[in-house]
Amino acid sequence: MAGDLPFRKPSLDVIQGDTLGPMFCKVAASATVTYLVPGKLVSMLTNAGEIDIAGTADVSFNVGIIGYEGTPLAYKPATRDTAYAVGDHVAVHNTPGMRFRGWLINSSAVNWGTELIHLAADSSGNFASYADGGTTVQGVRARALETVAANTGTVAVPCWMQWIG
Repeated sequence: MAGDLPFRKPSLDVIQGDTLGPMFCKVAASATVTYLVPGKLVSMLTNAGEIDIAGTADVSFNVGIIGYEGTPLAYKPATRDTAYAVGDHVAVHNTPGMRFRGWLINSSAVNWGTELIHLAADSSGNFASYADGGTTVQGVRARALETVAANTGTVAVPCWMQWIG
């Protein structure tokens, strides 16, 4: 049973175990909404309470994972793979130890327990293996909870992770 995971992956949710509950932030007018789907790493902007996708800017503003199930119904997208829109009020989760369905950059293969980081060169809120970071490492943020083969396409792939912060 090497393929069995020690937790049950939900079919609709993105976050498990956020015991503190989410912060509620607003998608900024200048946000890159193309990548702003649940499970992506987001950054706080200079206007209080406004977020954008974690990009190549100062990573000290990276605050957490944009959620799905905690978002108010008026702003919740149709599915967990649908992007949010400018002005939406969204749930942002960052409780250490929580599990979440995050996204890996294409061509990043990970195994159970691989430490994951956000690369300085990534502008779409994805994670990559810590080993891939070299000198551009922006701090360990998560740990892989499943094995995912390298994707040869151009689209990020989902992977269940544990938030380290």
